[in-house]
Amino acid sequence: MATSAGAAFADDAATVNIDPENADFGVRVDELVITAPSGAVVAAPVKTSLAATQPQSIIDRKTIDQFIPATSDYTQIVNLSPSVSGTGTNGPGLGEAKATLRGFQDGQYNVTYDGIPWGDANGPTHHSTSFFPSSTIGAVVVDRGPGEASQLGVASFGGSINLFSPEVSHVMGGSQSVTGGSWNTWMAVTKLSTGDIDRLNGAHALFNFQELTTEGYLSYSGAKAYNQLVRAVFPLWEGWDLTVLGTWNYTKVYTNDNTGSTLTQVALYGKNYALNNDPATPNYYKYNLVTKHTYFNYAKLTGDVTSTLKLENTLYSYYYKNDTESALDPTLSPADIAAKTGLQITQVPGGKPVVNGHVPGYTKLNVYKIYGDILHLNQELPFGVIKAGLWWEHADTGPRARYDYDATLGRGPNGYTVDYRQKVLAGVPQFLEYDQNSGWDQYEPFVDVLWRVTPQLTVAPGLKYVSEKLSVDSDVNQKSRLPFHDSKTFKKTLYFLTANYKVRENLAVYAQYATGFLIPDISATQAVNPRLTDLKPQESTNYQAGVVYHGGKLTLDADVYWIDFTNKVQTVTVGTETVNYNLGGARYKGVEGAVTFAATDNIFLFANGSINSAKALGASSTIAGVPVVIAGGMQIANAPKSTATVGVLFQNEDWSISLSDKHVGEQWAAEGEPAAYRIAAYDSADLSVTYRLGRYRLEGAVYNIFDSQRATSIKPGKTVPYDQYYFQPERNFQISAKVNF
Repeated sequence: MATSAGAAFADDAATVNIDPENADFGVRVDELVITAPSGAVVAAPVKTSLAATQPQSIIDRKTIDQFIPATSDYTQIVNLSPSVSGTGTNGPGLGEAKATLRGFQDGQYNVTYDGIPWGDANGPTHHSTSFFPSSTIGAVVVDRGPGEASQLGVASFGGSINLFSPEVSHVMGGSQSVTGGSWNTWMAVTKLSTGDIDRLNGAHALFNFQELTTEGYLSYSGAKAYNQLVRAVFPLWEGWDLTVLGTWNYTKVYTNDNTGSTLTQVALYGKNYALNNDPATPNYYKYNLVTKHTYFNYAKLTGDVTSTLKLENTLYSYYYKNDTESALDPTLSPADIAAKTGLQITQVPGGKPVVNGHVPGYTKLNVYKIYGDILHLNQELPFGVIKAGLWWEHADTGPRARYDYDATLGRGPNGYTVDYRQKVLAGVPQFLEYDQNSGWDQYEPFVDVLWRVTPQLTVAPGLKYVSEKLSVDSDVNQKSRLPFHDSKTFKKTLYFLTANYKVRENLAVYAQYATGFLIPDISATQAVNPRLTDLKPQESTNYQAGVVYHGGKLTLDADVYWIDFTNKVQTVTVGTETVNYNLGGARYKGVEGAVTFAATDNIFLFANGSINSAKALGASSTIAGVPVVIAGGMQIANAPKSTATVGVLFQNEDWSISLSDKHVGEQWAAEGEPAAYRIAAYDSADLSVTYRLGRYRLEGAVYNIFDSQRATSIKPGKTVPYDQYYFQPERNFQISAKVNF
């Protein structure tokens, strides 16, 4: 821990190295200690623990400060890891972004914060800017595998991105930082630490305040974001602590609900085109506004029940509210709107008429509340440790609704709802697209047995029982607009087996076998005939092995993996009816590695990379009397075939200078590797220079030095002219100043 007020915020987190007997149990940033006192292990931007039982990338706060834009969210941080890709289109942390892990898309892997899985209640996807901006992250561990039974989350088969909150110092102090950058971006972060409070038995707290404003890289896509976090530790009595955390987040961004530009729009207005200042078009920025409020809270009790039995219990809740106003379709011109809607839209009694030339739109509201509890018990025994526990969670989603309205007139006192595009159904207002409530109830008891076979060999079999009840209560369901009131409980027993063998004190090998599980999300119910009772959970079987070496001048890790993904939820159209079913899947396999070499005491060369195969498994069946064939052997959509990062770091007591390049290999935006949807490989090179003078810190950074603006993803439209493209943001910079006190 820091020993002076000035040092209390010099580095917000230590380098991490997970103790397998305490993993997923009270692990904190300052407890995840380095293996070596100096050299390549300390300097490595990403590293792996010698106790690892699966491929992982550990990224500490010092690395985040050096390599990652101050305004970023977790998706930019994890991009340092092998097999991870993804980029935000409005600038770092200035708009929603998604990360891909070994070809698994967001929603197919877990994201946790201080050991608590979080995500949407209508499916386990994540909003990168809605909960945890960069200043609220003390370290990140990317686990590229399901882990042990005690690793929690509803989408474990793709792996886990584990975020840790900043550590609370025992020393009174604080820091103030200000960042300015491209696109009139400004951010301020204030950190205050109480230090130990004697009158409260040594309780200590951290307060973190972040405010951000930007005009954004994309045209007329300005944003505001505010976050407040408090984390406090209360020593209760000997061996027992209560930790409480609360974070509140507000974001406001001008963006269409279906953002993305067609090639025609790109040719006319440029690659940064998104919105404009023309009220006659759907892209008028005032028609497209997303406002979000969230909170995330927990209370964690830890202590020694006996000298050999440790307990941790975490009670948590989090909340999300998305209030969206959006024009109907940003790819449409006024002529397109005329052809699509006829422009004569029925007047709703009490509202104002919509006349020719008005822009159709909709309002969307999505609110969910999630409550849960996680119990961990670790019992030490002569042969090892038994880790057992229970995860329980309840989710409520609602109101979740979408109403068509006149975007030109706005919401107004009467709502200005309009009937212009939905099918006429008896008893359903035509302007109402859906009005849905949903939720889930789940529980997962688990147990791992860490058996120390020898001082060098640890073997850990594990078992977890998963029960997840998905329910939908909707008079007007999404897409079908028909009533749907049903639920289904998905159950599965999952098996785990890991091993770690220390060949030497600085050399270890590991292997893992694990099964994974993912239930269908609520989109599976959004059909005329959902066939919910027929659907099965999606499953995976993981095999992987690796090696880790920590030397004074060299640190490296490498692994191979093989994952079979089955029971993929597919859809097929039978006549005019959409049917859901389980068929086919994918096989993921590849090689990953990372290396850091200390060329001198101050210069470090590093690289990591991966070769990733994620190919569809062919299958055929008859669904509702219709033959269905799934082609196999092709790379699945949005799964890069490779990743690589190379760079150099210079550091001494006063200076830190880094130059790095991230490479993402070719991929396809649609299944079957169609040539029209091939996305070529792209790179982004970054330079960061930091100078420290006592309690002051100055940093200047240039991102995407060579101004690469290649396509990073494509969203296929109904026809090719309406495909939407997303590009790398142009070259940009940030300058930060920080003072510790």
